[in-house]
Formats: sequence, C-alpha cells, structure tokens
Amino acid sequence: MRVFIFLILFSTAAYGQDIRIITRPEAIYVQRVTGNITPMERIFFHIIVHNASQNPVTIELLRFHLSSAEGAVLSGQYSGPSLTRLFDSAIDRRRIEPTPKQTLTIGPDQRKAVSDVFIDCPADFAGDSLTVEVQYQSGGVMKSERTTSPLNRVEGFSGRLPFEGTWYVASEHSYQDPHKRFAAEAFAYDFIQIGANGKSYQREGLRNSDYYAYGKKVLATKDGKVVFVQTAIAENEPGKTNVNMPGGNVVVIDHGDNQFSYYAHLRPNTIMVREGAQVRAGDVLGEVGNSGDSLEPQLHFHVMNHASPDQADGIPAVFTMWKAQAYGRSPVVRDLAPLPRGEFVAP
Repeated sequence: MRVFIFLILFSTAAYGQDIRIITRPEAIYVQRVTGNITPMERIFFHIIVHNASQNPVTIELLRFHLSSAEGAVLSGQYSGPSLTRLFDSAIDRRRIEPTPKQTLTIGPDQRKAVSDVFIDCPADFAGDSLTVEVQYQSGGVMKSERTTSPLNRVEGFSGRLPFEGTWYVASEHSYQDPHKRFAAEAFAYDFIQIGANGKSYQREGLRNSDYYAYGKKVLATKDGKVVFVQTAIAENEPGKTNVNMPGGNVVVIDHGDNQFSYYAHLRPNTIMVREGAQVRAGDVLGEVGNSGDSLEPQLHFHVMNHASPDQADGIPAVFTMWKAQAYGRSPVVRDLAPLPRGEFVAP
C-alpha cells in the first residue's frame, strides 16, 4: 500500500539566509530491534536541501551527526561526486521532485535530497539528536547552515498480530522495502500466505480467490475506537493496481496517545465495524482482499501518529507473544519484537 505524495514535501525546516535544511520524517524514531545476538537500534531519515534564495547555490559538503550529551557518536559526510550520486539517486527513486542531475548546483526554489539514510547500530549507541550541516557557495561566498532534531525513544505501539494462522512477512521497513518512501508507512508491514506449493496462490493465480490469503479474517491488534472506514472500493484483478485509491478498503483505529493502526487492501463490503465503534484486541474487522495499490490479496498494516496517512508519521510497532519460524518443527516464541522480512509468523 502506498500513499501517493512525495514523502518529503511537507517537513520541518531550519531557515537560513539562502537555504533551508529539512529532515523527514518530522518525528525521527529510534526503533529497538531485538532477537539478534546484540540488541540493535535502527534510525531512518531523509535530508532535504532547499534553495530559498533568488540565486543559484552550490553545495560543497553535507554532514550529519548522531549525538549524545557527550558529543557526536556517529557521523556521515558527503561531498563531490559521492554527494552528486546521492542527490541523483533520490530523484531516480522518486523521493523528491526532479531537478537537473549530475550537478551540485541548486536553482532558486529548487530542492535536492539525500534520501533513505538507514543506520543500524548497537543499542544505546545512536545518541539523542540528529544534526545536519550544509556548506555551500552563494555569490562566490562560502556559507554554512545547520539544523538539529531530537531522536524519539518514546515507547512505540505494541499489540497482537492482526490475524490467526501462519503468515509470511512479504514486506516490512528495512532499507530495501518501498514503505520507507512514505512517511506514514515508515514502519509498515505487508502480509501474505504461502501454500504447500511454495507460492501465494494455487492454480494459475488469475483470480483473487486463487490466493491463500484471500478472505482470511483481519483482526484488531489492540483495543481502541474505529475512526475511519472505507469499504466500497472495487477489487483489482491480480497483477493490476489502483493507484488512485492507495489503501483501497481501509479501517483505522485510534488507540489513544496519538497511536492509530491502519489496515488496508480489505475485501469490499466485508468490513464489520463502523466509525465510532469500540473494538477489543482480536475482534474481526473484515477480510483480506486486493483493493487499492495492491497486486495480489494481502494485508497491509502500519501504525501512525495521526488518523490520516497523508498527515502522519509512522510509529514503530512491536508484537506480543508471536512465533517465528512458524512452519518449523520448533517455532521460536518472541515477545515485543518487530517482524523480519521473509519470516513465517503466527500468534
């Protein structure tokens, strides 16, 4: 599921005389990643440089620091051809609107980005803040600008898995996953089911009913109040998608504390809850379908800090008492942990 806006269009900026430095998402979370030999922390962000002046500026250097009270603990610095490649890569991957490529010069009211900065580091190593510094030339004069943003270590969302049975984590939110393009989906998951044939479908997979996930029950992950329901979006044929209604049929639940769970691509007219209804964890919300920006029947799930995905930042989500290697002889029980891509999981 995708929300079709440039995820870095609306952001918090540091205003200088000539340029603005923007970090996105507005709330940069530190995600705790458990289940490894060494507990890890994961940080993800984008850096945007906006020429707010009436004249071209040329970027000489872009540097960031993750810092604690004792000083910088991790740094990255880019200049010359390496910075040019990063700017061009952000354009190629549609992270930001197109501007002239193979140049470090930014025209008036144009922007370039270093996107998808993705860092895994040992727990408690990342620090408390992100500082970005840009050195640039304007009118032959060397200048610099910087901005600092806090890193958020608040407790994220925890709840049960949104289904029964064994499911495959087809997509999550590591570096290669497309969810990272969209602010609300920064910590999203896509779930499908795999049959004994090793595929997500039987027969030729030409009908939605051929897919093992199709029609399976979607469950509330946590107690809350239903704040949005969309239930009449037609389904796609497998292999086709509806980019005009990215979520398709959707349920959004408010869990309090600015935490909203989002369930997408549901089957038309199967949603069993109404806006304003109170639900409990495990209540049936509807059925898995293939509506919206979806190529096959699947469940998209994420948690965000606003009821509307085009106004939200994603929130890290962990799940309680779930099984990894769920098709194996000895499933591994985990608690309060994120789900790895490519894993078979079950409640």
